[in-house]
Amino acid sequence: MHPFLTKHRQPILRYAPTLLVEIGWWTWALLDAPTNIGRFAQPSPYGGYNYYLTLTMALGSLVAGATSEGGGAVAFPVMTLALGVPPPVARDFSFAIQSFGMTCAGITILGLAVPVDVEAIIWGTAGGAVGLAGGLVGVAPFLPAAYAKLLFVSVWVAFAVALYRLNRADKERRVYTSAGESDEALHRIHRGEAKDEANVIDESDKEDPVQEEESGGTAVQEERSRSETAIKSKSKYRRAAVIVVTSLFGGLCTSIAGSGLDMATFSILTLYYRVDEKVATPTSVILMAGNAILGVIFRLIGLGGRYAGGEETYIWVFVSVCIPVVVIGAPLGATISSRLSRGTIAGLLYLLDGIQFIAALAIVRPWSASPPNNIWLCVSSGLTLIVGSIFFYKIANWGEKRDKDMETSHSASSMLLSSSVTEPASSAEEEAQPDVWDDSQ
Repeated sequence: MHPFLTKHRQPILRYAPTLLVEIGWWTWALLDAPTNIGRFAQPSPYGGYNYYLTLTMALGSLVAGATSEGGGAVAFPVMTLALGVPPPVARDFSFAIQSFGMTCAGITILGLAVPVDVEAIIWGTAGGAVGLAGGLVGVAPFLPAAYAKLLFVSVWVAFAVALYRLNRADKERRVYTSAGESDEALHRIHRGEAKDEANVIDESDKEDPVQEEESGGTAVQEERSRSETAIKSKSKYRRAAVIVVTSLFGGLCTSIAGSGLDMATFSILTLYYRVDEKVATPTSVILMAGNAILGVIFRLIGLGGRYAGGEETYIWVFVSVCIPVVVIGAPLGATISSRLSRGTIAGLLYLLDGIQFIAALAIVRPWSASPPNNIWLCVSSGLTLIVGSIFFYKIANWGEKRDKDMETSHSASSMLLSSSVTEPASSAEEEAQPDVWDDSQ
């Protein structure tokens, strides 16, 4: 590699994607400036003007890069609730625009060497792809627009409540840099406890240390090594299964609203595995970038149904007026996120999810829909909120139980080690006391 590239690798990775996209977009725009630049001020076929979306995605791209909520989490509710855009069009726009913005943010994250959970990215991508494809074929086409709008915001406000409860109950909780590290910490403590017990038994039962070491020491070590390898392998498969199942649900949400895989993976990493929000956030950004690209590919090959008249054209017009802002906003958000505390990141999530939920209720007004839709909308939204809250609450409780198991095991191990050290000293003192008494007699 050229010395210049080696020396400036991080700045190149950080800024080159944005710069290349901006050069490409401006080259295209200036080829026919009156038409291409003039489309910002053109009326949208659904109401308002195209530049409304430009302003929306200026904020949405910042959110996408800085938090676990993709740009679609801002675009979808604004487009469907405020601008009257049909959910399938809003979803496909979210796919396309996140393919630009969040991909640039992901490259920036890698360029900054921000820590991410690589295992979660691999398994989350696999599960998210299956969930996205299945949702596009079997769920999204049959879900009425009003239900899609309310179910999306209800699920994630339930998550925000669970995360708030967790951070409120234990502000100084132990956090990890990956789900694998969380599992390893649990196994390390259990392994230490087992070794301490074995050492105590060995000290009390050994008669000939040399003979014991020659006859059984190697066999015991080999057995322990095999046991630890089996435990790690089982833990890895279990961790993969948990993340894949979670990402299946996230991919399903993405098939409806254009985002969801990022929040689903973020939720399992933070609530159950206790991964630091500063690690879970960039991990979710990279995951959502890949899932958005897959969404574009799936829709281009016709997965999920055909477009109504003109819809595909409208989507690309919307994308064209947002590209120049999202490729700057998303990397900027990723850079800002790397400098924020995990408490601040969590606070942003509470705020965004709360605003989305309140806005959805105020605009959709499910109670005022025509019967019996008014009843079903209210019931489905309420059930989603309740079931989602219970689900995320249980995940947080399972994570809390893991933490308590670690603390209990660590305490037991420390007490066992302490007793193994103090007992020989006590025995020595007891043996010395009769000698002193005899001399005094």
